[in-house]
Amino acid sequence: MADKIIVFPTDFSKLSLKALPWVRRMAESLNCPVHCVFVVEEPQMYAALDMGPVTLPSPKELAEQAKTRLDAFIAEHLSGVSGVVSVVLVGRPAQELTDYAAKHAAELIIMTTHGYSGIRHVLLGSTTEAVLRQAPCPVLSVRNDDE
Repeated sequence: MADKIIVFPTDFSKLSLKALPWVRRMAESLNCPVHCVFVVEEPQMYAALDMGPVTLPSPKELAEQAKTRLDAFIAEHLSGVSGVVSVVLVGRPAQELTDYAAKHAAELIIMTTHGYSGIRHVLLGSTTEAVLRQAPCPVLSVRNDDE
């Protein structure tokens, strides 16, 4: 079996920074490397009557851009944490994250949530909620208390 890891998904938002103290603390106490993960969602095509053809970047191009950004994010926010791995996946975020956690025998997933309820939750959905339901390991959900 592979060594245990901590999966830390980020979307580069200010909100995702709120999980960093937990990531640092848990990586040290569990003595686990951190896999910092960004999921590129495949571009969706929408048709409009008044719009001509639009060229969208390929998932590969988007993944390359995300990798550069993720490496910079790690250098800025996770320096001093040993064993940090930069991972870019392409697909549906919740599914990709839970599949990755299962494949790599994750000890823990640490991620933030907006904490939306009611209509905002229905309209915006929740990747964190889907991960909580599907995860093969415990999930530490860090709530945004600013909203």
